[in-house]
Amino acid sequence: MAEKVIGIIGGMGPEATADLYLKIIHNTPADIDQQHMHVLIDGNTKIPDRTTAILHGGENPAPYIAEAARNLFRAGADYLAISCNTAHYYYDTVQAAVPIPVLHMPKICLEYIQEKYPNVKCCGLLATSATIQTGLYQDLAEKAGLQMLHSVPEIQTNKVMEGIRNVKAGCKDEGGELLKAAANALIERGAEVIIAGCTEIPLVLQNGSICVPVVDPTLILALKIIELR
Repeated sequence: MAEKVIGIIGGMGPEATADLYLKIIHNTPADIDQQHMHVLIDGNTKIPDRTTAILHGGENPAPYIAEAARNLFRAGADYLAISCNTAHYYYDTVQAAVPIPVLHMPKICLEYIQEKYPNVKCCGLLATSATIQTGLYQDLAEKAGLQMLHSVPEIQTNKVMEGIRNVKAGCKDEGGELLKAAANALIERGAEVIIAGCTEIPLVLQNGSICVPVVDPTLILALKIIELR
């Protein structure tokens, strides 16, 4: 049976897209090029900002994301992944645009936490303000019987969002310090694991950075992609 081709809807942001591709490569058992997966990437960096659209009435990115899905389907993808957490707000529109499966990163992440950390009852979520407001992770956590904490408004604005902006701008040291401080504030409130729920965050916050496990949805998505090959 021929291996499946994965299509990645990327560009949101560019380095986060590359991070997902690298995690697929680094976790695929392979000794030669031909043992790696066939990966298609539509890295359209012109997709309108998701947070601006959701919180401030900016241009709707859904048609752009759906068009990327159609492009990848026409190019031969057997299933799709979206390399942006906040973009999953538009998941239903994207899935409706193509006749192939679209993986749901937040769902896969919560399933992983339940399997890997069965005794965890309280998760801390670091994510964009739009992801927080849409309840992408909180709704799934509630169904799973998990408590989900997110940052208080001051920390969300001055540490989480500012940290994400720093990472996007290439200022990783500054961004990492801000996001680490935000994570520690969630730990003080009882978080037993931290979900790096924006694809820029795992670029600067990994296991060992803080005193509780860091759950990287990008890595978990990469592992699921490899499992489905």
